[in-house]
Amino acid sequence: MKYLLTGVAALALLTACGDKNKDENGAGQSVAEQSQGKLPGIKLRKGDAASANEVLSAFSLTQSGAGRVSFESSDVKGAKAVFKDVTLLASEDDSVEGVSLDDDDGELHLKGADLKAATMEFEGLGMIDGKPNFSRVVLSDVSFVPKKPEESQGTSKIKSMELVNPSPETAAWIASLFGKGEALDMPEGKALAFDLWSMKDVNFQIDEAEGEKGAFLISSVSVLGLKDETMAQMALKGLSFDMTDPTDDTNVKASLGGVDIRGVNFAMLSEMGEDSSKASASGLFDMLQNDPANPGYDSVALDNLKVNVSGAAFDMPKLNSKVSRDKKGRAVKVVTDPFKMTLGTGEGELGEKLGSQLALLGYEKLELSGQSEQDYDPEKDVVTIPKGKNFWKLDDGFRLDFSGKYEGASAFAAAQAKAVADDAPADSGTMMQDALKKMLVHNFQISLDDDGFVNRAFNAYAAQSGQDPQELRSQTAGMMAMAPMMAAGAGIDPELAGEAATALSSFLTDPKTLTITLAPATPLRVADFVEMEDPSALTKTALGFSAKNE
Repeated sequence: MKYLLTGVAALALLTACGDKNKDENGAGQSVAEQSQGKLPGIKLRKGDAASANEVLSAFSLTQSGAGRVSFESSDVKGAKAVFKDVTLLASEDDSVEGVSLDDDDGELHLKGADLKAATMEFEGLGMIDGKPNFSRVVLSDVSFVPKKPEESQGTSKIKSMELVNPSPETAAWIASLFGKGEALDMPEGKALAFDLWSMKDVNFQIDEAEGEKGAFLISSVSVLGLKDETMAQMALKGLSFDMTDPTDDTNVKASLGGVDIRGVNFAMLSEMGEDSSKASASGLFDMLQNDPANPGYDSVALDNLKVNVSGAAFDMPKLNSKVSRDKKGRAVKVVTDPFKMTLGTGEGELGEKLGSQLALLGYEKLELSGQSEQDYDPEKDVVTIPKGKNFWKLDDGFRLDFSGKYEGASAFAAAQAKAVADDAPADSGTMMQDALKKMLVHNFQISLDDDGFVNRAFNAYAAQSGQDPQELRSQTAGMMAMAPMMAAGAGIDPELAGEAATALSSFLTDPKTLTITLAPATPLRVADFVEMEDPSALTKTALGFSAKNE
């Protein structure tokens, strides 16, 4: 898909059109459409008409073709400048390979496609702190055109793109894209800053010679208030994706009603993007939950996510999570409201395969639900997971509840961050061990309430192996009964092993609610479990261990 992600690359440059009410020098009204909750208002910076031409010169816009930008006409009035029929040429060094994702570094590369816009409008032009800048730039009716028409494999259009009040470093980077010299690297860290970055009506139509066809649409996407590596808001509305690849008979459809994330830690998000192992939904949740003192966001609201890959269909109507903070701005509570998700099947190869696997377990679809809540004491670095407010549930299957209390997680997360940093200390291993020794488990409980899943699992396995389900259940329970003898040989407390084996055996033969509890008289060091030099020291009494099925 050579040009599928071209507009996404353009996100690194500009974004969608906002409020039009402003004066000649660019001192305008708020340009952000604010949703629920408190968000920073935006005022366009005042420009300086006296230095506007100096800024245009720095951006290679004094005449058409002075840099990579050409235009049919221009109109400069005070601190405003409007350019018509604009073309931003791709670098001369770019090949005709178009847009691609590099297999080695996973980065997006824009090659061989020129950006065209009906208009490009600057406001608030002026020297700010001695550096050329502007308050707003808007591109309208944007399209991406390959240098060689025969290389076209679809169309890429964006109705409007906008950037408001960029930092001097961000403005300098854009100026380098417009000039003829080598472009600067995109700013990083605190240097990358702006008040608003958005685009509207993204429409990519894919039609490749190999037969791959599809469409990628976004109603609007924006980032509000990026400052000091924190985004006040990152929002997206109306995403849809439909792609068919005849070579492997695959069809992928996805849609998202919207997502609104507040207080996003941009540094953490960037690190996640650099780690391909975290480029997934699970990676996002790992990032958001890693450090209880710094969850990485203030709130997350997701609406109507649907994904269908050749008949394997996933549906999540909504997901809402919110962080509460104390007067010092420290996270003290994270609540994820009850949510539901469904994994079902439809027409298609993967749908048929998934359907046959679900049928073995007696399901037509899987309906999962859950919720979570955690309290955090920043003074003591203690996390409490309250009982009854954290669970996963599979309809007609089981409900898994968990609760507990532990400390030292934030300190461990900080040590982990230092250990993997580019300037990590030489003794980072020792530092991690010290942090691990300070992690303590005060109590923990996990409860598995069976609602037919154990029977389904035994029936499915028995059907595949040709065994009788009841006979298989008895054999498994018998193996559990032998566990205490094997555990004793490994030095594990016989009383602990016996109680655990009895509860598990009972759960397998007559499943009710299996509850395993750790409630030690004094907190347990996590390092003791990791090192496990003497398992005999971890007795039932020392752990405050109990296991039951009732």
